[in-house]
This record gives sequence, structure tokens and C-alpha cells, in this order.
Amino acid sequence: ARGWLPGQVAANTPMVVTGLSPDQMPSIEVPKLLGVEIKKPTVVFYFSPTCPHCVAVAAEVNQLSERLKESETVLIGVSSGSATLAQIEAFKRDHDIRFNILHDADREIVAALGARSTPSAVLVHPESKTKVKVVDVWYPYKPGFDGLVEARVKGDAFSVFREDEYQGNNHCGACHVTEHLSWGLTHHSIAWRTLALQDKMDDPKCTGCHVTGANQPTGWDGSPEHALTDVGCEACHGPGGPHDGKRLDAKESCDGCHDADHSIAFSVEKGLPLIDHFRADSLDDAAYQAVRTDLYNGDIPRALLAFEEGVNVGPDACQSCHAAQHSQWSLSAHSGAMSKLKTDDKHQDASCVRCHATAKKSGPAPSSLEAFHVDRGVSCESCHGPGEAHVKAGGGKENIEGLGEDCPVCVIEAVCTACHTAEWDPTWNLDTKLPKAGHGSRKAEAE
Repeated sequence: ARGWLPGQVAANTPMVVTGLSPDQMPSIEVPKLLGVEIKKPTVVFYFSPTCPHCVAVAAEVNQLSERLKESETVLIGVSSGSATLAQIEAFKRDHDIRFNILHDADREIVAALGARSTPSAVLVHPESKTKVKVVDVWYPYKPGFDGLVEARVKGDAFSVFREDEYQGNNHCGACHVTEHLSWGLTHHSIAWRTLALQDKMDDPKCTGCHVTGANQPTGWDGSPEHALTDVGCEACHGPGGPHDGKRLDAKESCDGCHDADHSIAFSVEKGLPLIDHFRADSLDDAAYQAVRTDLYNGDIPRALLAFEEGVNVGPDACQSCHAAQHSQWSLSAHSGAMSKLKTDDKHQDASCVRCHATAKKSGPAPSSLEAFHVDRGVSCESCHGPGEAHVKAGGGKENIEGLGEDCPVCVIEAVCTACHTAEWDPTWNLDTKLPKAGHGSRKAEAE
């Protein structure tokens, strides 16, 4: 209901599309070192060859410099004064730089441009050998801003939306400011980080669903520094959104990744509220940063991995069909989890019991002891979801979470770390603990 509507103008579109009027474009004095180079419209790219952000956009800016030639525009690099000539040469060699680079050894150029960080870019038109008119600035220059620069040079913001060509979130966010900020509050925005934490960045079975445009000609290129890491706007709305002439139903893109092995009982209705495009509207800066910090630290619940609503019938109801597994569980630390709380005199604290016993119903953790099976520890349904429907149907795979074939990174790890957090179990490790919690040998289970 609060999503994108056909014909709706994004918040910052007028500024991006039209920019400043000619009478608003300031004229500035520039040092002779730069002034003599500016004979036509010029993009000045200010960078440091050792800055990781500059290195990350080097290939993008290099390609931009080639495309700008079609519009009779030059791109000139200006290296920070702190860089050495050897560092500049290494940067040119390592990234096959095809544009001219000036060394701002006296820092006169950056003082004239007023850039405060690297990388930054400014589009200027020549007025004299020492004066230029500033047409637009990108302070700082972010990955994906090449399309914005090209659009301003051409004077047509939509000319850069070529069919099936990805632009990246920063490009989308230039107009869709609120939507971009709201995306930063979703698990989509840290999708790549979840792979990094599990050392799965080189696993092709995982990467495709944690980036945008994998295996597409202009999509993610396989690099951790690429602008299309994480699940961005175009993962759902397609390359260029609808601006390349193709309109996709974003809701149809979910199932490609949110399948049975990577989500629990996924449905569009379950997932859609989690990507509210206007959530940032309700938060001030401090609240926004607090959510981002919690998200980054893994303290935001992964609602897509919540079990379906239902009654947890208890391990005795499972025993009749799963006798061997029940026997293994009865010897496990999970089965005796409540005894640990009694030793620490925490067995009356519901906030502790939530991770040492199974609630009587699935859903948010109860606040009262009466809502837990306190005599049975952490039993089957803490991992497999409510068994009510499964028992009534006499079994079946579609009414219980099996976990056997589920992705350890996307599902099993998240189910476990709901309780095995860094705070309460700092040495917990999925690879070593999962075999002991699984339905293997009784010896392993007892360990």
C-alpha cells in the first residue's frame, strides 16, 4: 500500500534531472595547473591512490572517462597532495587508468574546489584559463555515481538507462532518497555481510542471492568491492527499475532466492512488510543509526525465519514416530537446558527461560513462565517449529520444518543464533555444534 506507484515522482527527481539553472552555477578561480587542462566540459575526479574508496570506484571512473568522450567531455584525475609519484604510477598501472592525472602537490586544486574527502567529482565548464563554471558536484563520489555524472553531461537524466543495464543503489537513491534510506534498514542491505561472517564470499551457491545482477552482463562482477554487492533495488525492480522501458512486478522476484531451502514458510505477504520503502520517514537520525547498528551487529530478528503460528505439542508427541531421535534428544544438552538455569538460580526469569525451554506456542517469546514447557528443556519444536498440524495430519513434510536440506547460513544458523548469541555463547560455532545437535549417533549427541 505504501510502495512505488506508476507515475509517482521520487522526492529528489527535480534536482537530479534539472540541476541548477545557469544563473545559479558559481564561477570559481582554479590554479593554472588545472586551468590550462580545461578547454572543454570537464569532470575533475579528486582522489587518493591509496584510499580504499577510490580504489573501489577506479574501474567505474575509468569506464566513465571513455563514455564521456562521446559527449566531447574530458575526465581529469587530480591526486591528493599526500600521495607520492610512485603511488600515483602504481594506481595508473594497477587499474589501467586511461585518463590524465595531475598531482596536487601544493593542495591548491583541492582548496579551489572545496572538496573535503576522497573520492569527489565536479563537472565544470571553462570560462578562462583561471576560471571555471561549476555545473554539478558529487561530494563525495560514491559507487554507481557514474550514471549521474553521465546524465548531467548529456543533459538528459534518462539517457543513461540502457536496456538491461544495472545502475546500482546509489544511482537509484539520488532520486529515491527515502526509499534508499529505508532499504538501509532491511536485511537486504547487509546480505553480503552475512556471507562475509560465514566465510562464504567465494561460494557460488550462496553469492547469487546476496548480490544484485549475478551472472548478468552488467550485474555483480564477482568482486566484494563491487557496487552491486547486497540485494539492492534492481534485484527486485530489474535493471534500471522501470526507467529502461521494462516494468517488472517486484513481487515476482522473491521466490528466486526465498525458496524452501533458504526461508521458512516464505510468502510475499510475510516478506513485504519487511521492505517498507518509507520506514525511514518515521525515524530521526539517531533512531535510524541505532537500527542500522543493531542490524549490522545481528541484533535485529530475522522475521522471514519465524515459524508459522501453531501449538508446540511437546517432545512426547514426537516420540511415537521419531523414537530414535527422541532418545538422542533426551541425552542432549538441549534436553537438560533448564537444569543449568536452576544451578544459576535463573529458572524463574522468563527472559532466561526463553532460551532454555520451548514455548507452548510459536511466535514472539512469552513473558510469563506459564507459557513455557519448563519441564522439558529445549525440545524438538524449538528447531522444527510447531508440531500441532504435523501431528494432526499424521506426519508430512509440508507441515513441519525439516531443516535437513536447509541452507546452514540462511536458515539453520539463524535458528540457532536466536539463542546462541555472541553475548551469551561467545564461543559457539555452527560447524562444530551442529553435528552434536543433529540426529546422528547417541555418542555424539551425548557429547
